[in-house]
Amino acid sequence: MPGNTNMPTGTKSPNLDVVFLHDATGSQQPYIDDARRYSEDRASSIQRLARGTVRFRVVAFRDHREQGDQWMVHDTNPFTSDPVVLRRQLDALKASGGGDGPEAQIDGLDAVLRSPFRQDAQRVVFLITDSPPHGIGEPGDVVPKSHPSALTAKKIMDSFKARNTILIVVGCTPTINYYKKAVQFYKDFAESTGGFYLPLTDPSKDSGPMSRAIVGSVLAASDTLRLTDAWGGWIRDESHRGHAALASAMHSKLSSDGEKCHEVTCTEHGGHDVKYHLGPVSRARVDTIVSKSLRDQEEIRADPVLNALFG
Repeated sequence: MPGNTNMPTGTKSPNLDVVFLHDATGSQQPYIDDARRYSEDRASSIQRLARGTVRFRVVAFRDHREQGDQWMVHDTNPFTSDPVVLRRQLDALKASGGGDGPEAQIDGLDAVLRSPFRQDAQRVVFLITDSPPHGIGEPGDVVPKSHPSALTAKKIMDSFKARNTILIVVGCTPTINYYKKAVQFYKDFAESTGGFYLPLTDPSKDSGPMSRAIVGSVLAASDTLRLTDAWGGWIRDESHRGHAALASAMHSKLSSDGEKCHEVTCTEHGGHDVKYHLGPVSRARVDTIVSKSLRDQEEIRADPVLNALFG
């Protein structure tokens, strides 16, 4: 492969830390009940299929106290590798409260970033919600006075990217579709981190799509982080060649090496469903990794502080 010197020759099997960030407002009880009922099976499946050791923890949010909620963010659960302990964390959750539509997702996401992640672990955050956060311009939204003015959606998004933390969002339909800006906000946020947005209906009648969404998307995110860690430096070093040439070379090398990744598909026509499978690394996956690596490099170059640290 001419010109492809110093290409990575393999990837390590990294550990994985997963945070489930649950909306615990009144409308979310069916999703919390589903999480309790199937959390052990889902966690065990992830641990069995992941390449490294996996830990989990649960963080929950409601809304600010001005909206009448007794608490805003519940952030006391430790990481655990025991699926039974994970279920106990979920057992303590009860859906209640919620005020004016938008909730305290930004505060919850900020708390998640302060989790005691292992230094050598990949970071994946799985958010389940049916509403937008305060502060993204949703019509009628009034940002609570207690919300720190410096804690903006953009700051949280930038922090996720800077910490190489992938966000996966399950948007609870149809409720989340009633908002004008929620779905696009979550799509943009998740995709900027290398994650994705999945619209799903109430799982009480069929838990299969939610189970496949959780297991498949966490495994897919882990694969993305693993390949990004291995190839990010090469992409940045060879950035002068442009996206198309880099993606072609990377995909060719991974294909010749027999690299496999978990892929997730979501269908909305005729009912929401999610499926995943392990197969040859796709060109779409490589495009995502190359795009994010090049975008991150441009952001570092444009920011004097980041450029001094990482440029």
